[in-house]
Amino acid sequence: MAVSGRVRHYVKIEPRRVKLSGTAGMEIKETVEITPQTEDPFHIRKVSTVRGTDIECRLEEIEVSGRKAYVLHVENTRKEPGRFYDSIHLATDSDLVNRITIAVSGYIQPAREKGQ
Repeated sequence: MAVSGRVRHYVKIEPRRVKLSGTAGMEIKETVEITPQTEDPFHIRKVSTVRGTDIECRLEEIEVSGRKAYVLHVENTRKEPGRFYDSIHLATDSDLVNRITIAVSGYIQPAREKGQ
């Protein structure tokens, strides 16, 4: 027996993953647009990170095509070179999905010394 049908997504997240790459000392940011796709749109109640040592997040409510949406601003806070990983959790008031997770990866390169 086969089941077929169309799958409707409950949320559109663009981009789905956050990649923060650049040189130490630079401002490194990424913006994620989160748009509910359900008839009764959910609200994001809380933003948290798993580690929280290398990034800062700020959520902004916006309107897209007359519907509520969100912009998540993610900024690197890491000063030393190296790679890092984290996850951002968005707690919602939806019975369908009460938490959305966004993966974060970063690579901070050493700052070039003058004359190089």
